[in-house]
Amino acid sequence: MKPWENPIPPVLFKYLHPSRLASLADCRIRFSQRSVFEDTHELQPDVVAFGTLEEIWRFIISKGLKLRPGLPTSLLVRLIAETPSAQARASRTALENMKSLDEFGVFCLTEAMDSEQMWTEYADKGKGFVIAFDTTHLGFTQLSSPGKFGKVAYSDEPYGTYLGMLENEGVSFFFRKRMTFAFEREWRSIRALHRLERRPGDVYVSSFDPASVTGIIIRSGCVVETQLRDIIASDARYQHVQLANLDEGATQPLLPS
Repeated sequence: MKPWENPIPPVLFKYLHPSRLASLADCRIRFSQRSVFEDTHELQPDVVAFGTLEEIWRFIISKGLKLRPGLPTSLLVRLIAETPSAQARASRTALENMKSLDEFGVFCLTEAMDSEQMWTEYADKGKGFVIAFDTTHLGFTQLSSPGKFGKVAYSDEPYGTYLGMLENEGVSFFFRKRMTFAFEREWRSIRALHRLERRPGDVYVSSFDPASVTGIIIRSGCVVETQLRDIIASDARYQHVQLANLDEGATQPLLPS
């Protein structure tokens, strides 16, 4: 099953630092490009080898590549396929030149609103807040279209070959992370940066429909609770939104009414 073929939960959550409060008033939220992720493996797939003999041949033919003059193509292909050092060099070069990966932004959501680790790492140790999005609302598509939206899979196993990954996985590797991040239970939206709004500091944002926000979750240590309550009370776009304190019994997802 491809990542975007998984049934989407009715509610997904976005953990935010208290400094991101303005996202609500602005109805804009950030998509992160590969260069800003702390994890060096993010959007950087691990592979065992470059390709099998057959995969290399198909790659050369499909790309119409002209190889080294004076050396028969069949010999060069066999040398790459059968020499470990050549495989490693070809894989390294291919991965380093996947420039297309830098042309996309990632918006991360989660199935879990009660992850202590995420409250700590992404919501400033409980000082921030979590937005609950109603994924069934038509306005939610502002965050996912045009683009791909799907469930992240977790694995520490590398792909067999770089070429096989491209042939068989397509863009599925955008939705794969290491097992150390499995606690995130992540869903993500992948969109081309040129479709997003660019702001100073090389920051890219997408608009979202406030009507697709079904709730806001806080902890007792939230430092922007007053501001959040003011927004819900005074901004007509958010008057349908529930504000729930996780430490006061809000243990169930905030389902859309």
